[in-house]
Amino acid sequence: MSRLRKKATTAGSGGRLEFIRGFLYNVRMVLKLIFTIALLVAVAIFSGFNLDNRCNIWLFGKVFNNAPIFMSILVSFAAGILVTLPAVFLRGEKKMTAEQARALAERLEQNEKKQLEKQISRQKKLEEAKKKAQQVIERKPLFGKKQNAVAETSAPKEKASSDQQEKK
Repeated sequence: MSRLRKKATTAGSGGRLEFIRGFLYNVRMVLKLIFTIALLVAVAIFSGFNLDNRCNIWLFGKVFNNAPIFMSILVSFAAGILVTLPAVFLRGEKKMTAEQARALAERLEQNEKKQLEKQISRQKKLEEAKKKAQQVIERKPLFGKKQNAVAETSAPKEKASSDQQEKK
């Protein structure tokens, strides 16, 4: 039995969730693998179609005659990666001072307050829209009569029946 199935059977409903997460992770990894293979195939096809295309490349005073185009593209791509790697790995972590941390906390609190205010205003607008829609529904005639005409017609009958009882 696989590791994921053991978790699913021993942990109950929480285990099912873990099983699903593990399954989705495996699916994602397979899709990444397929995408990588497709990308490598595309690069190979590009290289194959450009094998005959050649150019002269000047590099620091030396000229390389009849260099394949795809090689110059791959070399320039690798040079770009080498130039950006130091910027990525050597940037270091910035330490915040206490004052910066307080300012950040205040900004976060302000953002939370703004989001709450927006949510409250949305709810108010939704309630107003519901009230307007209800008013429109109540005013809308149905087959030439008002919808609340049923209540109006039943009220006089009750009055008439109460008048008849008083006469008795």
